[in-house]
Amino acid sequence: MALKPFERSTNVRLLAVAAAVVLAIGIGHDLLHMPLQIGDSLAPLLDAVRGSSPWSEFRGHLAQSGYFRPMRFAIIKVVSDLANGHYMLAYRLFHALLVLGFLVLFVRALEVRDRVALAVVPLALTVFVGIHTFLGTVKEIYPTNHFLQIAVLALLALNLAQSKGGWRVDVAAACVFTAAALTLESGLLVWVLAVAARIAGMKGISTRGIAAVTLLMAGYFAMRFAWLDTGTPGLSERSSGYFLSVLETDELQRRFGDWPYPFYAYNVLASISAVLFSEPQSGVFVAVRDWLQGKVTPRVVLAMLSAVPMTALVVWATVRNLRRNRGAGRLAIDGDAQLTIVAAAVILASAALSYAYTKDEIMSTAGVFYALAAFEAVRAALAYAQTARPTAAAAVAILLLVCGSAWAVRSAGLHHVLRLQAFRHRGDWAMLPSRFADEGRPFERDPGAAVVRALRAEALAMRAPNPKFHARWAEDVWGD
Repeated sequence: MALKPFERSTNVRLLAVAAAVVLAIGIGHDLLHMPLQIGDSLAPLLDAVRGSSPWSEFRGHLAQSGYFRPMRFAIIKVVSDLANGHYMLAYRLFHALLVLGFLVLFVRALEVRDRVALAVVPLALTVFVGIHTFLGTVKEIYPTNHFLQIAVLALLALNLAQSKGGWRVDVAAACVFTAAALTLESGLLVWVLAVAARIAGMKGISTRGIAAVTLLMAGYFAMRFAWLDTGTPGLSERSSGYFLSVLETDELQRRFGDWPYPFYAYNVLASISAVLFSEPQSGVFVAVRDWLQGKVTPRVVLAMLSAVPMTALVVWATVRNLRRNRGAGRLAIDGDAQLTIVAAAVILASAALSYAYTKDEIMSTAGVFYALAAFEAVRAALAYAQTARPTAAAAVAILLLVCGSAWAVRSAGLHHVLRLQAFRHRGDWAMLPSRFADEGRPFERDPGAAVVRALRAEALAMRAPNPKFHARWAEDVWGD
């Protein structure tokens, strides 16, 4: 029987991509109306303006104590050179285009082929942008958001693993790993992803391609730790969340300086829990802290209503799939569980990379793969409901209604947070001359005064609504 036009896989894929594009346009609009932040963006931007070339920036940042991120600074320089003086527009446009690619690559990885999968796409997208780890990819810019770049490269690697393969795919995988590893430590997740995808049955990256990426991984460690001797971050690098509070560097050194391993173990376990249950956030168990203080907000309840049922659904779908395969006497991983297997590997590896300190942004790539696992779980639940008894089907419907509604509300809060951020950044630019004066630096005589003045004028020209005019309940539901 011929399929109706709507049922053809090409058509449903296009509809899924269209949904991603529409969502990306909304987020991109917010980003293009948000000034660059000063704290993490201004100094790298000015350094890029003064730099002679992307190669000089790359070479000049090869050996940083505790870090190895030369590609990050080269990219900042490339965008600076392309800006032609319009730095605010260039960096924000680069950011918005990355978000577009981010969402499109995510939907392509879902491999939507039928109407059931298409029906799950909106929920998957709400999990994708609603999880708190996504905020780190859009809230700050640094001035190019390296966490977002790694997440995009990881999704690109997944798309390569899902492809038909060939030597071009293997070469592309090697290039993706190199770019990611040299941009941020989290770029090593590309190797984890490639290996996990191969084990899960994705044949796009061949055995030789995996071997090439593994050799590059070995070269990375040799260059970083044997030749450049950059080391790793220590307890003195930054503050970190620990159970119910944030510990500053002096407190971390006092409590864990002689034996840091319990702190490292906490960071790894807390990072896993943060993705699966949206708690803790940046290492702090916000829900428990608020409950002890008697001020549990709707935001905390919303996180629990969305994350806990979804994670339970992922576990149920995975166990059910494994039992079905075992009952059929099959050793191969079922196609319905491939994304979940890869997601589990990425979440665990991301948590391991977070051993030195907990930070939601470090887990941003893991949050993306959690959304992929959620897609598979919801699709499995809908398939089960089609053949289950009426009571079981009704239970599935209620669960998905409650869970999906909670994720939809969480994702809607993204726009609220970005508008708040825009207002704060604009205020920071307005107060910049006073800040320079407090530091004893005449604003007009600063070495980068011309660039700073131009950026400040662009920031002040942007309209940003005052949070005082927002609904009073918005901060309780979505935070700030």
